Amino acid sequence: MQSSINRDGFLPPDPDELIEEGELPFADAASDQADNSLTALQREVRLLSARIGVLREDAEAALKAKATSIDANAHVQLGDYPWLKLAAATSAAFIAARILRSLPFGALLAGYTSHFAETRRR
Repeated sequence: MQSSINRDGFLPPDPDELIEEGELPFADAASDQADNSLTALQREVRLLSARIGVLREDAEAALKAKATSIDANAHVQLGDYPWLKLAAATSAAFIAARILRSLPFGALLAGYTSHFAETRRR
């Protein structure tokens, strides 16, 4: 009959006590559990990477579709070369603003006030 006393002369710990303390009764069980956890985590990482890849592809497709839609709408509203026409309109607005800034509004307003006073008397 085999003795339950180890070679140091002590009784081995009860496996149930080890589990209660948070230790596993066998070292192999701990490494197997760690390997299983690692495998499960690696699988989760691969799944998440695949999902992120799908989301990126969907986002790229949506952006390309939106850009195509905006370009088509610009062609419908502005005809051929819509961006050139838009640039010309912006440039014209900039030049008109520069011209308005350079006008002597004081002299213009003085002339208009006399004109308003004259029309008010009538």
